Amino acid sequence: MVIEWLVYIVHNTDFDETSEEKSQIFTLKTQVGKEQNAADLINSRAMKSKIDIPAILVTPDLRGYIFVEGFDEELLKNVIKTMSYARNMLDGDTPIEQIEHFLTPASAVAKITEGDTVEMVAGPFRGEKAKITHIDYSKEEITVELLESMVPIPITVRGEQVRVIKRKEEDAKEETKE
Repeated sequence: MVIEWLVYIVHNTDFDETSEEKSQIFTLKTQVGKEQNAADLINSRAMKSKIDIPAILVTPDLRGYIFVEGFDEELLKNVIKTMSYARNMLDGDTPIEQIEHFLTPASAVAKITEGDTVEMVAGPFRGEKAKITHIDYSKEEITVELLESMVPIPITVRGEQVRVIKRKEEDAKEETKE
């Protein structure tokens, strides 16, 4: 399974577990495509200045934003003030309920249906086009038949090894137009 998100957990030895102060989740706007770099910079600056940042969340589903768990909004604003990749921080904190769906990785076969046309992106058949004949959701595997082969042989591959080119519904719409 490919994990499509990253969470940094910063362990600070000065952090007191019995502290009355509760952490908050702040949303930082970053340069699009530089979310990972911004998280690395925040992590290193927080460790140097001994600021308590328990976690940083970077997710590819939300481009241009990262989530930082912290205790003091002003200290965090000071950390990102001179960073080249960080734009600004949104006002207020973000409830955990709004970002919970980013914390569970999505299934590789969740958005694929039988009959879709896919391109093989890994393995010995990379670059070949195929049609999906069966999906095993529990194992996250799909069975495909190569379109350009002389004999249609079913091949079972992991869901991460394919990229959907054309959906089954799109094929049906094209056939009804003709």
